[in-house]
Amino acid sequence: MLYGDPASHHRRRGFFLGLTLGAVTCCAAFAASLLASPAAPRKITYAVSTADLNIGYPYATLPKALGYFEQEGLDVEIVPGQSSASTAQLLLSGRADVGIAQPDPVMIQRANNKIPLVSFYAICRHGTNRFVVNPNSPIQSIHDLKGKTVGVNDLGSGGMTYLRARLKEAGMSLTDVRVISVGYGTPSFEALKNRSVDAEVSFTGGIARQQMAGYSFRVLPPTPDELTQYSFNLFATQSFIAKNPDVIAKIGRATAEATVFLMTNPEAAVRVFWKQYPDRAPKDRNDPKALQNDLAIVKSQIRDMAADELPVDFQWGSQDATTFAKIQQYLVDAGQIPAPIAPSDFFTNSFLAQYNQFDRNAIVMQARNWK
Repeated sequence: MLYGDPASHHRRRGFFLGLTLGAVTCCAAFAASLLASPAAPRKITYAVSTADLNIGYPYATLPKALGYFEQEGLDVEIVPGQSSASTAQLLLSGRADVGIAQPDPVMIQRANNKIPLVSFYAICRHGTNRFVVNPNSPIQSIHDLKGKTVGVNDLGSGGMTYLRARLKEAGMSLTDVRVISVGYGTPSFEALKNRSVDAEVSFTGGIARQQMAGYSFRVLPPTPDELTQYSFNLFATQSFIAKNPDVIAKIGRATAEATVFLMTNPEAAVRVFWKQYPDRAPKDRNDPKALQNDLAIVKSQIRDMAADELPVDFQWGSQDATTFAKIQQYLVDAGQIPAPIAPSDFFTNSFLAQYNQFDRNAIVMQARNWK
């Protein structure tokens, strides 16, 4: 028995059926939107071989600040790796996925102990280590270091390898000098100034900072070979590279894009860093002296990268066996590697084409128009 108007009953059935169909449609649409939403960014830990992540590492900090990593679908955390040796340990232990290190310490361990780390991108294409002394120091050459105290930023850094090699060239060894760790930045500058050390092994970026900070010093001239060696490379374990080729390609491409931006507009790179790390920015960002100081550091890195002499369409990240053979011979001569291995075991160029698949003109215009 039906109560009420039959037509009304059918209208109510239609109403509730419409609600049900609407709910199903909404659920389906919601599920479809979830399936269609972009994947979450891949988290990557990126170690840099320094205890002080300052403006002197634009090849690492700039791709993140400009959003190049993000555009590649990567959520990259830049962390200080202390030294090249420490960065190697972070990579081997899985606490970092990729890392910047000087090639010397890694090559020594790969040749001697077969550690599974390889270079996948050459960042700095000139040697950066230098000996620094006080302006009135009697030290004029490596030979004059005999019996002297030499400071290095970190006992696990590439500076130690450099010291060993240069001493070896001069017919000496570490037993002929006293070596102490002086840290990075101001502590190292002060150690030289107050004569806690007679000489220091520094690097071009640190020397630029030292000069801008007003310290007086003199740099011993480098050898010709030092100017044609890689000094900072991107490394990862062989297993990480094999399992994550897309990540390696994306890291390299973002680095190449940042290099083009950097070489086009170094001043913009400074201001980008200030915005990225406000605690490292001057109180007055319009202070021309502050800009001049940080710009000098950035330009020293551009020179180390050879980005001041290479064309925009250079194959960024490229590596060659000849250069690795030269570095290895330097390490053999320094007594760090007893017998050489195949230079090709130290690096891979497998992702070079992917690194350079981007619109260079677009990056150049972005840099020129940056505000």
